[in-house]
Amino acid sequence: MSTSYPHRDTSRSQTVRLRAFLPEAVFVGVEDIEVRRCKNRAELCQPGDVFIPQNTPASDEHDKVEEAIRRGAVAVVAERLLPVSVPQCLVENTHEAFGQVCQALVGNPSHHMLTIGIIGTYGKTTTALFVAAMLKRLSGSVAYYTSLGASDSTSCDRTATRPPAARKLANWLDSANQAGSAAAIVELTPAMLHHRAAAGIGFDLIIVTGMRPGQFRGSPSAGEFAKLLDLATENLKSHGMVLFNADDSHASAWAENSGVTTVSYGLDAAEHIRGKRLARYGAENQILAIAGNMIMPLTLKMPGDHVARAALAAVATSWLMELSVPEAIAGIESLEGIPGRMQRLSQAVEVPLYIDSGETPDRVAVALHSLKQHQLGPATVVMDISASLKSACRQRLGEVLDKGAQRVVLSAADLSPEAAQRVAMDVLGGFRAPGRVEVIPDRAAAIRWAVENTEHGCILLSGCGVSGWIDRSGDELTDERVAKLAVSKRNVLPPLPKLSIFPPPSSNQHFAH
Repeated sequence: MSTSYPHRDTSRSQTVRLRAFLPEAVFVGVEDIEVRRCKNRAELCQPGDVFIPQNTPASDEHDKVEEAIRRGAVAVVAERLLPVSVPQCLVENTHEAFGQVCQALVGNPSHHMLTIGIIGTYGKTTTALFVAAMLKRLSGSVAYYTSLGASDSTSCDRTATRPPAARKLANWLDSANQAGSAAAIVELTPAMLHHRAAAGIGFDLIIVTGMRPGQFRGSPSAGEFAKLLDLATENLKSHGMVLFNADDSHASAWAENSGVTTVSYGLDAAEHIRGKRLARYGAENQILAIAGNMIMPLTLKMPGDHVARAALAAVATSWLMELSVPEAIAGIESLEGIPGRMQRLSQAVEVPLYIDSGETPDRVAVALHSLKQHQLGPATVVMDISASLKSACRQRLGEVLDKGAQRVVLSAADLSPEAAQRVAMDVLGGFRAPGRVEVIPDRAAAIRWAVENTEHGCILLSGCGVSGWIDRSGDELTDERVAKLAVSKRNVLPPLPKLSIFPPPSSNQHFAH
């Protein structure tokens, strides 16, 4: 269960007036509304609460206003005039109003610390953790909220992997502020942007990792994502700016027409902070970071250009904020690995094994390209197939695997055998040589098979990352746990036969019975 990040001082009580930060709202039956607590679901309301109903794909909470009042709601913030007797505040978007109220009730903590938002369709977690490592080296106290967990700089919750809603985000920021954190870094997913979860947060910097359209069902198009990004930039502080990956054509096109102050970073097309590839050996990646008139080498212990771009985003952040770039690079280099992001399994020595969360054609292509760049030999890929992948992208996934892998094992950790068979047939449609593909729905068995049958090259476990699944015996497993056991079993040396130069001694006939 995820941490809710309660306030450290539970005795304090914050009260806010809506007109102070909702100047364009229309008030009905009252000049202003004082808020001490707010709820966005009718069944959660208690006496004295202000009810802020929101539209969801499943229902419209506006229709439950009578229940909220019956439970004790004393006022309503709504998108339309409702037939109720309590005071009302009419706004254009209740999702945004709810986020603003949640932030105001905890004292707007983003106003008191450096706050960085990471936005993109890929690369958010890697970028966020590089930036966090850099700032931690410089300030010693950094809070972050990523898909791998959250920290308020004093305590860490590795179960907080789902995108936080507005109230949870506000409580986390409040906890980080009270803990004395110098900075807070938060990933902003498309769903969070759509539901205005970060409304009320003032950002010093927004980093755009990339805007290539997603390949999952329900993913926003590039145009839809651009509109969400436009809304997010409205949360920039007066001095705030946007840092974007210039190697992503969609991000570059957006930056050119955004109307906000932007700075670019990248390996190929950046104008401001650039990286030049120097060497790739084993799992290490060495680039030359160029920021202004400063040139410094940067060695990363993870393969891939996408990792190098994430590290350059951290270098660019330090340069923009006039921090010590050499110290920043030392902090970036201290991050030796990221769970589930091209994570090297240390036990696998003869045949390197990597664990990556990539489950779409573009992400798998990036991972395979990284392994090829580092000359790790032919790849055996254990690919977990998902029903959430767009049907049109399944054949494309097969084409990517056919081109980049020597051998492929398709598994389906969370699908029934029938569903796994259907998705596997779609993926197999992209192979020119389906004979190189093994279909083993049991992912644990698929990983063991790959480890036992790969004598050279490298192994890539793709599609799950750090996410767990339940095997047939009811145990919760992860790629790392299964791979470690399989590699350890393979690494056990066979027992050596007992050799004797001299023949075994025979019994003396004089003492024989």
